[in-house]
Amino acid sequence: MTDLFLAVDAGNTKTWAGLTTAEGDLVGLARGGVGDIYAPAGPEAAKAVVLSLVSDVLDSAGLGPSDIKHAAFRLAGVDWPSDAEFWSAALEPLFSDLSIKNDGFALVRCGRLDGQGISVVLGTGAALAGRGPAKEWALSWWLQHPLGAAGLVSEALRAVYRAELGMAESTKLAAVLPPLFGASTPEEMLETTTARGNTVTFAALAAHAPSVLALIDDDPVVAELVNTQAERLADYAVSLARTCGLADPVTVVVGGGLVREPQAPLFAALRRTCERRQLGLDLRHTQDPALVGALLDAIAEGGGDPSEAVRSRLSDATRAG
Repeated sequence: MTDLFLAVDAGNTKTWAGLTTAEGDLVGLARGGVGDIYAPAGPEAAKAVVLSLVSDVLDSAGLGPSDIKHAAFRLAGVDWPSDAEFWSAALEPLFSDLSIKNDGFALVRCGRLDGQGISVVLGTGAALAGRGPAKEWALSWWLQHPLGAAGLVSEALRAVYRAELGMAESTKLAAVLPPLFGASTPEEMLETTTARGNTVTFAALAAHAPSVLALIDDDPVVAELVNTQAERLADYAVSLARTCGLADPVTVVVGGGLVREPQAPLFAALRRTCERRQLGLDLRHTQDPALVGALLDAIAEGGGDPSEAVRSRLSDATRAG
């Protein structure tokens, strides 16, 4: 029987599960909701999403967990040992050979197939991880700045409030953002987003990132927000490179919904930042879904040797699916 490998990429907006051969032939694909145990719905809801998708993708191929050579789970919210233990209790009874890691690791092999380097995933939030000769490390909650799409919108809201207080320059965001939150003024927006019982989640914030970025050429405040996030991302990448023992030039693969295209404003700002500061970071943009990297991890960890042809086949198949 052909060896089969399973991977799951779980995030704060969606979760993907995929099944592949060592040659990159996608046997099954399933998509569902939030798989982060720190999301508002809680850990049991996240577990239900992940287990349901695993069941769906296996059932679609007429297989069971025992048919899988190796399974790689890349899950948002695997931040502390207790989080890994939570998932181990749920998954180890199903799979005899598996790995459970933070979703920040999912894209690493989309930058370098040997799994060395740094991954920067910019979606609803930000997930950064590195793997090198010294160690592998997910920054996770060591990230103290609001990053990703939700972080950008959060900082945009703060810019509006500071401008209203006369503490910062005025911004067109003051007119654009309130209606998006069902408000007519910045003060109403503040109440809507902070009052007891409000329903503003990270995903809800992230949904308004395109409206913020649409002002980047017309509003210096927005341009500065993007540049500031780029500076912080560069700082964290340098820290990861040092911690993991990676030598210049360090491969840094960047992907996710906030930087879907190579010309995305934040990716362009990050490139400018790295070049200006001469950081020795070899930035590589990818449009591959993070699931592709997780599937490559599953193959490699299961004893396979994924090639560029395998990555390309998985990329084409997951995008088509």
